Amino acid sequence: MQAMLDNPHQRFIKDDPNDYVFGTVPARDGSGKHNVVVTLLKKMGNNSASSAATHLLRSFPNISDVLMVGIAGGCPHPSDPEKHVRLGDLVVSDKKGVIQFDNLKLSQGKAEIRDTSAPPSAAMIGRLNILESEELAGKRPWEEHLSRLRLLTGYDRPHDDTDPSFLMAGKKEPIKHPADSKRRPGFPRVIRGLVGASNILLKNPKIRDGLSDQLGVRAVEMEASGIADGTWVDGKNYLLIRGISDYCDTGKGDVWQCYAAGMPAAFARAVLESFSAAPVA
Repeated sequence: MQAMLDNPHQRFIKDDPNDYVFGTVPARDGSGKHNVVVTLLKKMGNNSASSAATHLLRSFPNISDVLMVGIAGGCPHPSDPEKHVRLGDLVVSDKKGVIQFDNLKLSQGKAEIRDTSAPPSAAMIGRLNILESEELAGKRPWEEHLSRLRLLTGYDRPHDDTDPSFLMAGKKEPIKHPADSKRRPGFPRVIRGLVGASNILLKNPKIRDGLSDQLGVRAVEMEASGIADGTWVDGKNYLLIRGISDYCDTGKGDVWQCYAAGMPAAFARAVLESFSAAPVA
């Protein structure tokens, strides 16, 4: 994410345990530039994410939106190309945002999800709609920003041969990716949908498929509900941007992690650029 900022520089804030990098992102309409501050979580998990968001918003009370940018596991859906998530794809939160699937009510013989996470920013959802309409016209500014990662080691897109066949729940045979007219070889798809969060590192395709089929989850990770709760408490907004690095199964590896981290950072810059920097009259 630091590579996506203009003039990045570190800054330390007294009595704040977060580490910060400051920088700017210009508005595409030429109205000026946005000031951006980036922080990195100390460790994985929703608790850590909520704590980081709390310190961030206390130190910078004028922040309006928090973008959670990083990697996640994808939920493949080979019977439906519109829902099918592959390695390197981008999953961006829709109007429902996130569901914390380990926030449960347990009774005899039954587990009920009790999550009530706040929805994402309405303003950010509006910007996503604009970017989606531009993509239909062939404009994908986030792909242009990938050139900023060239100085970093390992951020090139891995070959598609390294996208392993995955096992669906209860099946032993590999499943092929479905034909998809909206995909371009060598490029990711941007998929808007619900993100599943928990403090569990998921490597179980049966649970993954249940989250996908029953709840409509498109990606699974470990920080989103912490960000949703941390921003909600402070009256702020959030948006989730996740690059898919694995399939939440036993084939989970590191080959796609760098590329999957770079893509959402590039997309985050494109989102910020789409906002005008001019004050609203």
